[in-house]
Amino acid sequence: MGLFLGTALGFPTVLLTPMLLVIVVYWIIAAVGLADAESLDSVDADGDPVGASAVMGRLGLGKAPVTVEITVLVLSAWFVSMMGGIVASLFTTPGSAAAWALGAVVLLIAVIAAWAFTSGAVMALQRFLPEPKGSSKRELVGRTCVIRIGTASETFGHAEILTAGGASITIPVRTIGGETLPSGSTALIFDHSDEQDVFLVTRFDPALDPGRD
Repeated sequence: MGLFLGTALGFPTVLLTPMLLVIVVYWIIAAVGLADAESLDSVDADGDPVGASAVMGRLGLGKAPVTVEITVLVLSAWFVSMMGGIVASLFTTPGSAAAWALGAVVLLIAVIAAWAFTSGAVMALQRFLPEPKGSSKRELVGRTCVIRIGTASETFGHAEILTAGGASITIPVRTIGGETLPSGSTALIFDHSDEQDVFLVTRFDPALDPGRD
């Protein structure tokens, strides 16, 4: 226990431990319904990612909710830093110049490893999702979806839809004719653009629902 606490509160892991604690508290709050997993996903009036979403995009991520990606980044960086710190403590004296230098190397390795692991994890997760390809995408035409992550427009948009198997997937959507659909609104998928590989949507009219009484 002493080695664990010493490493967690020593350089370089001490730089990541507070972040990890914040993330743990955040997910506890989210678990009781007081926070949203997509609370950091944001776009501007033109539909371009801003804030944390833009930062993740520049890092080559941004394909999953920002809070999830940050969680994986911090958790994996903290773990690598812990393992590296424990190994480093076997060869250096705490507080020495060598310990600080080796700690800096461990921190650099932890950050790079965390980015690589998170990027791979996001890609792997996307492969597990039943993303429709080819003609199967046409099967989604005529169904409804819910707009997520900002406003759907002619240049930007993401929507959530349930597959036939009950799995929730996110699909790229666009509108036409200058129509905009706010986040949380229900939209009707009326076509698929093979050229842009996006689904075309419009505001859903409940009167068109075949199951409506």
